[in-house]
This record gives sequence, C-alpha cells and structure tokens, in this order.
Amino acid sequence: METSTAYQSYLNVMQNYQTTQGRKDYQAPFAESFELIYSKAQEEDIKLSNAKNFLESLSKSELRTLQKYSGLADSINVNSLSAEGAYNLLMHDNEQYDFDGNGTAEVGIGKHILPVPKNMPADVQEAYISAMNSLSDKDKLMAMTLTFDPAHLDSVINNKAYTPTNMDYNYLKNRVENMLNPQNGGYTSVEAKESITAFWNAFDAAYTGDKTQSSQTQSEENSAVEKFLHDLRTKGAAKFLSDLNQEKIDKMVEEYKQKLIDEMGDSPEAMEKIAKLVDEFKKNLIEEMKEKMEEELKNKDVNSVKIDTFIMTMLNNMQEEETKPLEKLLQSKN
Repeated sequence: METSTAYQSYLNVMQNYQTTQGRKDYQAPFAESFELIYSKAQEEDIKLSNAKNFLESLSKSELRTLQKYSGLADSINVNSLSAEGAYNLLMHDNEQYDFDGNGTAEVGIGKHILPVPKNMPADVQEAYISAMNSLSDKDKLMAMTLTFDPAHLDSVINNKAYTPTNMDYNYLKNRVENMLNPQNGGYTSVEAKESITAFWNAFDAAYTGDKTQSSQTQSEENSAVEKFLHDLRTKGAAKFLSDLNQEKIDKMVEEYKQKLIDEMGDSPEAMEKIAKLVDEFKKNLIEEMKEKMEEELKNKDVNSVKIDTFIMTMLNNMQEEETKPLEKLLQSKN
C-alpha cells in the first residue's frame, strides 16, 4: 500500500466514514472474492508502481470480480489503465485516492469524486463525516452535491490546471444557503431542501460542538498549566523539585500523548509514531528538569537566591508573546 503522508492521513480520516447501505448491498455478492484479491495485493505490497503488473497476473474471473465490485460497466483492460486507476481497483472504497490531484480518483477507467474531499480542513472533515454517517442514503447522496467543486468543472471545460477550492465551514455554509434559497431563477425541490437541511443541522451541531469541547478542553489545560507555573513561583526551586514526583510527570506525558492522538489519529501506524514521540518527550522532560535544577543547585551556596531568580526568568520567557501556557510548554516537543 502507498505510504505517503498525505495518503495515510486521508486513510486515517476515512476510517470512520460509512458508505451508503445501497453501496454495501450492491458489493455484498462480490465482497468475499474481492477480499481474497485484496489480501493477495497486500501481501504483494501493491503500490502505484506495481499495481498494473499485479492486475496482469490475475485470472479473468478475478478481473471480473474487481469489475463488478467497483461497479464498472465494461470488462477491465489492464493496458488502458493509469497507475492510479489500477491501484484504486485493488482498494476498498474508503482507500481510493486522487493521487495526481486532478479532482477525481480514477478507479479502473472510471473517475470518481472522493466521498470526503481532500481539500477540506481536518476539523471540517471530522464534522462532515459525523453528519454524513447520521443521514439516510437519500439525504447522504443529496448532501454530497455540496462538495462538487466548481473549480474542477472549470478546469475540464477550459482545459486548464485544477486549483482545488478550500471547502471550509463558510464554503459549505454558503453552498447550503444557495441550495435552500436559490437566486436568479434557480430552483431546489422540496425533497432536496429537506435533505440539505438534515445535513446542515447535523454538520453544524457536530462542528460547533467540537469547537465548544475544544474550547473547554483548552481552558482546562490552561488552568492545569497555570497551576504548574504558580507552584514553581511560590514553592521555590528546591521544594518544587521534591514535589515533582512521577505522577505529575506522567500526567504531563499523558496530556502530550492525547494532543498527538487528536492531531494524528489513532491508527496503528499513527500510534506507533506517537509512542516514539511520547517516549522522547518524557525522556527530554526529565533530563531538562534534572539538568537545569542540578546546575542551579550547584550554585546555591554561592547565592541562595539565584535558584528562584533563574526559575522566575524562565517562567517569564515562557509567557512572552501572549502564548497559551500549554502550547508554550510543549512547543519544543511538537
């Protein structure tokens, strides 16, 4: 399987996306045979570079399975396929991808619009998937029209390079408004309006809910770190060092781990990377605290005030430029 960062990130996003029941029902008769081919492809470590060669090794029956599972009308002619078209034939729907960035994912000779656009910010993708998963097949298919990129149509009609539209919250909001209240003689059926309204209600609730939760979480994190800073100031270095036990270090490490999971996801590949980053963070955290405090403790007999002066300077530097406490505390570890 392809391992580029962009592709793996998209796969992580798509883990939670649910295809329509109609699509599942259509693929069901061919699913078992497809999974055998899929497993074989994974064993061969299929990538864009060797997907066509792999297809050429399959029997007519296996190619027929791929044709039916993917919903292609015509038999598969391997020689006519692009590398992307060949690769996506061997993937599940949620693993297919627009590798060349032309606005469509080639599957065989077919061209598909990705169910969740690449050109959508991560927080919008998350809310979009949550909303789509809550809808009926009818409403989901209607809502997908909101993400048809006019820039792609323009590139095809005018034969020019495709520059993806940034499908952020405001973009979707405007598309919904235009569908519900068409202007200049436009028309939207009652059924379509009902579907679009169902989507928007679910999407907006998921998006604004995430933002509220994020704000609450950030506030809690800031309070915890402010207490950490206050303890450093009021207890003095030596007392604070004795109080900084393993439990407190573990708590800081756990906060950092959760921060990485929120950003990178919890796929097996991501968790492997996160484990390494967390181990490095913990090691550096302990070493930095130990080295800084030991250095100052060596000089305590010369100047007993120097320890607290040093820490106050360090804390003041941490809070410069109006940086949020947790962000500043972890900045060097991101």
